[in-house]
Amino acid sequence: MEIGISSPLPSGFGTRPWLIQTHGSRKDGQSVVAMPDRSLHETIIPEMQGKICLGSVYDGTWLMMVDEATNDCSLLSVTSRRRPKIPLPQLPPTTDYKGATCGVVGSPSPPAANFTVVIAGDGESEENFLLCCRSGDEEWTDLTAADGHATFSGTMVSHAGKLYAGNLIMMDDDAGGGGAVRSHFLSTVGKAVAMNGSTARHLLVSSGDLFSVLIKYQGRPYDGSLIRMTVRRLDLSDLVWRRVESIGSDRVFLLSGDYGFSCSAAAAGMQGNCVYLVWSSCDCERLYKFCLDDMTKSFHRILPNPTEPCCRAYWVVPDDIQASEFEGQALMSAPSSNEITSPIDFNNHPEEQSKGISLPPWQDLPLELLELVASNLSLVDRIRFPAVCKSWSKISNPIGQAKVWPWLMHISKQDGECQMFDPLRGEQYTLQVKKFKTESDRHFFRSAKDGWVVASAGLDNNDVFVINPFTQDIVKPPMFEWYYRFHGVTFSSTPASPDSVIFGVCSSPNGKYVSMETWRPEEDLWSQFESEHEERPFPVAYNNPIYFRGEFYCLGRKGNLAIFNPDDNTWRVLDKPEPVHAELQVFDDDHEGATFCYLVELGEGLISVFLRNADEPPRVFKLDEMKMAWIEVEDIGGAALFVDYRASFGLLSPGAGNGNRIYFPRYSEDGKHAAFYDMETKVYHPTFYGVKEPLNCVWVVPNLQ
Repeated sequence: MEIGISSPLPSGFGTRPWLIQTHGSRKDGQSVVAMPDRSLHETIIPEMQGKICLGSVYDGTWLMMVDEATNDCSLLSVTSRRRPKIPLPQLPPTTDYKGATCGVVGSPSPPAANFTVVIAGDGESEENFLLCCRSGDEEWTDLTAADGHATFSGTMVSHAGKLYAGNLIMMDDDAGGGGAVRSHFLSTVGKAVAMNGSTARHLLVSSGDLFSVLIKYQGRPYDGSLIRMTVRRLDLSDLVWRRVESIGSDRVFLLSGDYGFSCSAAAAGMQGNCVYLVWSSCDCERLYKFCLDDMTKSFHRILPNPTEPCCRAYWVVPDDIQASEFEGQALMSAPSSNEITSPIDFNNHPEEQSKGISLPPWQDLPLELLELVASNLSLVDRIRFPAVCKSWSKISNPIGQAKVWPWLMHISKQDGECQMFDPLRGEQYTLQVKKFKTESDRHFFRSAKDGWVVASAGLDNNDVFVINPFTQDIVKPPMFEWYYRFHGVTFSSTPASPDSVIFGVCSSPNGKYVSMETWRPEEDLWSQFESEHEERPFPVAYNNPIYFRGEFYCLGRKGNLAIFNPDDNTWRVLDKPEPVHAELQVFDDDHEGATFCYLVELGEGLISVFLRNADEPPRVFKLDEMKMAWIEVEDIGGAALFVDYRASFGLLSPGAGNGNRIYFPRYSEDGKHAAFYDMETKVYHPTFYGVKEPLNCVWVVPNLQ
């Protein structure tokens, strides 16, 4: 990443979208400009000296600036080297405007400059505020004084002379008739917020349509894993939100903070049919790319340190690259149906397509030699092996003797087709699963063990099932009373067995309240248990519990352990091992100590892994059960770990060249190389940044028995 000095702005700033961060309340006007190639430029913008930026308004070309000392405010255009500035009335001094949301109806661009500005948010002296002014006004109008219900915060977008807000209150600009600015609730069908839990929503306008992009995350706001992304379009004729699976091959959405914009992919020099999002993680400020073609995400570092929401970098979109028209058939709604092929199809392997080459007559090879060959084949090739000819089918149980390891299973659409990625061989296969073909419900993988996968479905994800995707056997627990809310879930033994126990756990963010649920076959309801920890909080980490020696072990965010005993339904937080990050304060803005953490069973012991960023290697600890202490280790004895918050596995003997590695649910851009950290060379392969990760995936160990 380049860091240089530019005066006053870097070359190319007027031809491509870029990000600008003003360092919060810095008085010197120094800003960081991040270009799409991820180069950084420090620059001085005099018009920003002593100012804070409330947001990027009016199609990403104007910034709302407020003087911290005087509360004078103005609209500033940074897409032009002349940087025109429009003064606005002084804001009331009784409110803290940092973090407020703003929007503009009309056009501030000269010479017309006929517009209405609205600012909303939560103030210190008042519960909330909603202010507006028109071009030429000498003071701000308090809309809450006339209508106590006219309050909102979050995203604001202007569309067809109206301002749509985060909770879809609509502002009518009646300036032409001399009337007041009015507001009312907009009643829509099909909730724009259709994902429970921690969700960030962005409204934006593209080619005359109003879109909602919903980002589901886990962990603290702006400091967690992004696990889901959904795009919906509002049909203004019947006020119905409809999910779309494509925004167009020549379209990109640019999101940051409370603001979102659309522009031409070709003009911006960016990949089309993608959503780009600025998001703060525990290590840095990241630029995420969500690709709607294959429902994957990737990210790059754009700023070296994480930021608070009020200091987030804003997108600036020059006028000449803003989107105007969708391509002919680029916008695609969610499919209604798809044909299902064979239940299990491992044959979609393009590298092995026949080209008319005659194979040698190998049917007469000795049985001993055939079994030796089969013993060195992958699971998929062992399945194919007996079907080659009659003599090859005589070898003894090739599947039962196959050596297996975790594969990454992921789906991008609800057409029943799963992609199976073999990380050790770098190969992709297709698996057809009837259960995953649906016209309405979307399925999400939650956990996996022994070849079985826990998945949830339904609009509110209150329906859950456990499936073996290889045999297509299904176990159906009862629906949740509300919705799926576990931080982690697993089971004790094969879900179809009568003595199996499914266990899920979650906690409040501060760890003072822990909730557990269990279900056993033949039970009609989930059993619920609560535990309070006022003196010793236990914030449950986002990862799967481990069923270990008859009990469920759970990892806390600080790195300590708690155990649930399914025999007597008791929960206890262990005094030992000591937390790895005892100093972590889960509500502090300080990101120090915040990591992604995983609990893994390896052989007869437990391993914990803590991962922060590309500059720090993963920290790996082995549980010393004699001392009940975490012992940090530099290698894992030639084993391999496959980590993810949905399911993590350890493999004692991964095969030559694959030992002492930590595999992640990611792969290279071409889909042929798994992403891993080599504990011997202390290097990430291919890299830490830029690799692709499917949004809906899980590690699963193939089980055809």
